[in-house]
Amino acid sequence: MLEIAQAIIHAYTDYRWTSTSITETFSGDGESAWLELRAPIISVTTFTIDNVSQTEDTDYEIRKTEGRIRCYSGLPWGHDNIVITYAYGWTDTYGFYNDTLPLVKLAEAQIALYIKKNPLMLQRAALPGVTLAFQDAQIIQYLAMVPRTITFTALGPESITEERQGRLLD
Repeated sequence: MLEIAQAIIHAYTDYRWTSTSITETFSGDGESAWLELRAPIISVTTFTIDNVSQTEDTDYEIRKTEGRIRCYSGLPWGHDNIVITYAYGWTDTYGFYNDTLPLVKLAEAQIALYIKKNPLMLQRAALPGVTLAFQDAQIIQYLAMVPRTITFTALGPESITEERQGRLLD
């Protein structure tokens, strides 16, 4: 039950409260120098661009708390030519979300207990795409304590004309 509850929490948020290893593949665009990874980065195990190993402080720098890597020579154009294996998560190294760990564990225990008391939920939660369980009001209430990543989306047109931009600045 706890594993299912943890899977529901992992589907709900990208944050992890334990060291989690992941391999991500990116495509270089020939212009940018930054890679956005999951935060916070604990360590980078391997980092290759076009199958060439990269060295920290020589080829790139890590901004661990932000979950970002800056490549000094940029990201050369290519399809899936950048591969990074790294560990991330809020461990005792980072205090920012450590205070929330008891809340996350409480939510996990409450979801597991709820599923145990409602065995029909187990069938629904075991389906691919655990997010089906988010439709249950009780589980949503338990998840309210769990922090989520914040994303911003621009509203309105993609560009502002010079005329409108001038009016906005006045």
